[in-house]
Amino acid sequence: MFSPKTLGFCGFLAMAGLAPALAQPNQGLSSYPASFFADSRPNTAYDMVSRLPGFTLDTGQTARGFAGTAGNILVNGSRPTAKTDDVNSILSRIPAASVERIDVIRGGAPGIDMQGQSVVANIVVKADAGAQTILTAGTNWIEDGEWVPSAGIEYHGQSGDLRYEASLARTANNWDDSPGYGRRILTPAGGVPQIDVAKSYGIMQLGWSAHGGLIAPLLGGEWNNNLTLQTNDVSYGIAYFGYGGSRFDSTIRKRNGEFGSHWQKTMGDFNLETLVLQRLGKEADSNTSLQTSGNAIFRKNSSTGESIGRLTLRYAASPELNFEAGGEGAYNFLNGRSSFLSNGTAVKLPNANVSVDEKRAEGFVQGTWKFAPQWSLEGGMRFEISQIGETGDTVKTRNFFYVKPRLLLAWAPDEDTQLRLRVEKKLGQLNFNDFVASSGLSSFGVAAGNADLRPDQRWQIEASAERHFWGKGALVLTLLHEDITDLVDYIPVGGGLDAPGNVPHAISDRVSLGGIVPLDFLGLHNGLLKPTIYWENSSLADPVTGMTRRISNQRDRRLFVEIDQDIDKWDSTWAFGMGASMSNTSWRISQINLIAIHNPYDYASWTWHPKPDLSLKFEVDNIVPYRFGNEQINYAGPRNLDRLASIQDVAIRTRPRVFVQLRKTF
Repeated sequence: MFSPKTLGFCGFLAMAGLAPALAQPNQGLSSYPASFFADSRPNTAYDMVSRLPGFTLDTGQTARGFAGTAGNILVNGSRPTAKTDDVNSILSRIPAASVERIDVIRGGAPGIDMQGQSVVANIVVKADAGAQTILTAGTNWIEDGEWVPSAGIEYHGQSGDLRYEASLARTANNWDDSPGYGRRILTPAGGVPQIDVAKSYGIMQLGWSAHGGLIAPLLGGEWNNNLTLQTNDVSYGIAYFGYGGSRFDSTIRKRNGEFGSHWQKTMGDFNLETLVLQRLGKEADSNTSLQTSGNAIFRKNSSTGESIGRLTLRYAASPELNFEAGGEGAYNFLNGRSSFLSNGTAVKLPNANVSVDEKRAEGFVQGTWKFAPQWSLEGGMRFEISQIGETGDTVKTRNFFYVKPRLLLAWAPDEDTQLRLRVEKKLGQLNFNDFVASSGLSSFGVAAGNADLRPDQRWQIEASAERHFWGKGALVLTLLHEDITDLVDYIPVGGGLDAPGNVPHAISDRVSLGGIVPLDFLGLHNGLLKPTIYWENSSLADPVTGMTRRISNQRDRRLFVEIDQDIDKWDSTWAFGMGASMSNTSWRISQINLIAIHNPYDYASWTWHPKPDLSLKFEVDNIVPYRFGNEQINYAGPRNLDRLASIQDVAIRTRPRVFVQLRKTF
């Protein structure tokens, strides 16, 4: 749906005399034409992005506002004006046949809005992509022999300078890997262990998705509009058989709509960009428990909205020096209502009924300077002011002001190497759902809402080393240190309850390694090894005990590798991936909850392209089912005051899953 006359950053680059630099890796800009991906026979731009050397897709953050949620993808030089419509979906709707090339910008470049990222990929769409109709049909086989179908239709068309697209899909997404059968060992303090049979269920998230887009010339620039409507429903739970039995069930129903409009025009050395974005959503959650000791029902309903307006002006002082300035205004709200019944009796919860709204404004200035062929420097400052108002169970208004500096220095000593250093202050965005009471009856029980939440502040120091080799190979080593103020974690709020709240100080460190290693030297022609590896550690003073621990729900590591091979004589590509064990822990007021994946997680896929316009994909996940573990250490009250009450150890052996998809282009 993208116009060949797009005057986004790509047009801005060309008019500023920078377009030829895209083919010069030693300047931090590398261009990969469509022919680079031909061996893998990609269907979509998403398939192509997965083959970019040294590039890791970042889909962005889930947060309020527009500037702070960017991923590292541009389309024809501009970030998609969307948040509900995620980056994966956007890339999957761009046919590979429509992509002219993908430019990867590392360490910043004049005329490129890096969206706060160190590396971005720009999808450049062909001028004459033509009309296409794409049909997809698929099915998932999951536990107990159930088949879950999905299907979609897309149309991409053009009439003169107008380009448009429309799609409709019945979606079936894998929501949770862990369901299966196993056992629970419940050990009361000083008592005899009770062993139950356990069944966990609820894998698929079902829904509908409709999307429409239109690009048209307007006032000498380009006007890009998109509309997305989505529904997502999921039901899941766990049951224990033995000692009387018990069952915990949950359902989540979401309805979301989004409209985005983006206009951009280049005027000599200046580029003007404006956008508006409107999002609305509704969510209904239900969480029930049935045990020999009684029953409980927790319900929550919420409606949300977000309105954003943004303006950016860029100026090319020279091919080596660019400036930009602008502002963003946003208004967003949440109306949340929750209730809790225990054995038929209503239980009052703190902040069960809350309406929250935020008015936010941000101004920013930044510059990018390529002061030598091998060096580039990007620096900027953002100023944010906001007001959060709450009514309902809590009535208050709070005002905030933050300054967010950023500096990114990149050095390319040769055409295959780049070293980057980034220093930046980032501001976390509050999740309005944390203001309202919530539940997890099979785990922590019920949590209060917290009307006193503040966004966390993170000073980040990041160093990266990137090395390209063997044509298609690249590895990136990254070290990240974060010094965090007002970290959002779980804190006591009274009445024996906890809630998301602010911890004064925390430290987090991460080392990661990713990229692509060609395997031709091992005799595996057109084979690729793709490692995705990181280790993460952190520390803070526990709000309950005062002892040092890591951040709640922070994953300790990810050790995953995938091998792909393109086989020309079979018109096919196969892949095999395997991941090692991992764990994360959360600390509540009266519980420590450890979740772990034991034994490798693995999958295999085969994609056959008998014709350029036809493909068949077959995938098996969890070939050797891993063991999902959940250990809950429960206390009679706050962990610093009360005795140990019980230890619950649940182990589930997960199930294999099969996915088949047929794709046809007309």
